Amino acid sequence: MLGSDYRELIVPRLDNQGKKAGILIGGSVLTAIVTLGALLTGRFILLLPALIAGFGTWYLWTQNRIEYEYIISGDELEVTKILAESRRKPMMSISTMKFTAFGNLREAPQPSPSMTLVLACTAQDETAFYADFDHPELGQTRLIWTPNDDILLYLTKHMPRTLGFRWDPQNNESAE
Repeated sequence: MLGSDYRELIVPRLDNQGKKAGILIGGSVLTAIVTLGALLTGRFILLLPALIAGFGTWYLWTQNRIEYEYIISGDELEVTKILAESRRKPMMSISTMKFTAFGNLREAPQPSPSMTLVLACTAQDETAFYADFDHPELGQTRLIWTPNDDILLYLTKHMPRTLGFRWDPQNNESAE
């Protein structure tokens, strides 16, 4: 057991489901047409482009299987992007004590034009939260992410009290 000040969550990106379905359906249809053309015309050399189309469809589909991993240890939040369930790309690391604003994305003020936006959420809907802070490399930054109840309860206890964030999982509301 890692300890009571450690939280980990992996969330899938859901706002690209249409793109993934389009890749899968379009690529499958293209592969089937080329394969059928090769079989009907007797030109079996056309099976090579069908194989390439099938592989390309699989590759593009797996590359669009995106997940985000949030790890909180103490007051340190690390966000990692996971591509095709195999490659990890660290996105950012920040102390939750540096948050200048936090809350539900529905209640977020408009970001300034100079603000860096980091999208690491399942979808930009009612489940998404925002965190504003100054990042050493990115400058003024807004993180949009999808924490679960456990992480939100943890943040309630470990973020600066000046933010006024409280989470009650029964009501699923934040009071500011």
